[in-house]
Amino acid sequence: MNTKLQEWLHDLGVALGLIERPKLQPIPVRSNDKHDKHRRPRR
Repeated sequence: MNTKLQEWLHDLGVALGLIERPKLQPIPVRSNDKHDKHRRPRR
């Protein structure tokens, strides 16, 4: 219950502008151009 309260207080602080929203980091996506040509098309 303590963690839920902390999460709620953090969300409230973000909503009121007291706390900055954490920056999300981009997830790298591999591009497999060689393998895409041999793949079967999705249905």
